Amino acid sequence: MNDRNIPGAGKIRVSRKTRRRTSALAAAVGVAVGVSVGGVAVPPASADATGAGYLLVGGTGSSNLGVLRESGDRLSGTGPTVPIETGTLTVAVTPNNRYVYVAHTVSGTLQGFRVNPDGSFDRLAGARLDPGQPIVGAVVSPDGRWLFATMGSVTNEVRTYAIEPSGALAPVASATIPGPTSGLSIPTISPDGRFLFAPSFIGATMNSFAIGDDGRLTLAGPQVRTGERPALPSVTPNGKFLYITNEGSNDVSAYSISPTGALTPIGRFPTAGTPHGMAITPDGRYLYLPQTTGMGVNGFAILDNGSLAPLPGASAPSQPGHFPGRVVLSPDAKRLYIIDTLSAGGTEKVFSYRVEQNGALEPTGEPPVDTGVVFSDGATGVFITP
Repeated sequence: MNDRNIPGAGKIRVSRKTRRRTSALAAAVGVAVGVSVGGVAVPPASADATGAGYLLVGGTGSSNLGVLRESGDRLSGTGPTVPIETGTLTVAVTPNNRYVYVAHTVSGTLQGFRVNPDGSFDRLAGARLDPGQPIVGAVVSPDGRWLFATMGSVTNEVRTYAIEPSGALAPVASATIPGPTSGLSIPTISPDGRFLFAPSFIGATMNSFAIGDDGRLTLAGPQVRTGERPALPSVTPNGKFLYITNEGSNDVSAYSISPTGALTPIGRFPTAGTPHGMAITPDGRYLYLPQTTGMGVNGFAILDNGSLAPLPGASAPSQPGHFPGRVVLSPDAKRLYIIDTLSAGGTEKVFSYRVEQNGALEPTGEPPVDTGVVFSDGATGVFITP
């Protein structure tokens, strides 16, 4: 079915019982929901908002987007959340910090927004996709030319869209993730924009694609094995290493990336609990990882060969009733923000830590900030500086 632009009409919410990625897949496969939203809530902001950064947190179970303002090394709420559609697993931002694209697994749509300096959102014309199947992951190329979206339920394809100057999306091409099953594939791109890496959540494999000058994808190397239920991949800033969290086997798979994009396994490194969305420092020395069932965040040193070693002083235990699902570094990398995936109290919170020069984590002592969203899963925490 071809993508088409359909004006918004309403909004529904996902039950809080939707607590795992596999539940989202079942909902995406078994339910055909035609859902869209109308006007966008505009969070209020102070007069000095210019230059502020915003941490965006997607509500996978509540069909809204939390917008938290960072200014003066402090994080705060901005007011009402932005309504989106159902089952979001990915929020992607263009390199110029102008446009945001939110993908939805349950409603099977993707919507683009323009972010204003005061943190308000304008819906983009020509930037809503409705392919008639779940849209799982979305990632923007480092040059801002392409958006790649993974679509499907039991099997996934990766579709390329050209990002026009207005933020509108134009279809370009499609490539299939190899194998009989993939499902819930959230991709990532190398910092130089040459390669896209897409896991198979069901098949427990990782694939690498070369990105052509025209945005088309071609396989760049043999498929490699991961641990069970590989979820969220990340590449080091120098483009040498790829890591992916394995939710089913409680470990992290590490790979070296060749100049042609082929992957060579380095090893698998155990975690204290179910690993999720990691953060890597800009110098490529440290990796921080939330472990939802391990009740905390741990830091690792990235060694010269790409292996991971536990980092002393870089543990951040969870507060009672909070289950961390994603960590995000502030734009200056001096702070680490820990985002709940679930909390016993309802809406998710963000906890703040200072990142020391040796990679250790120190609590800031600031109270947690409420995101206003319920159940935040996938790659749904990202910074933007309009």
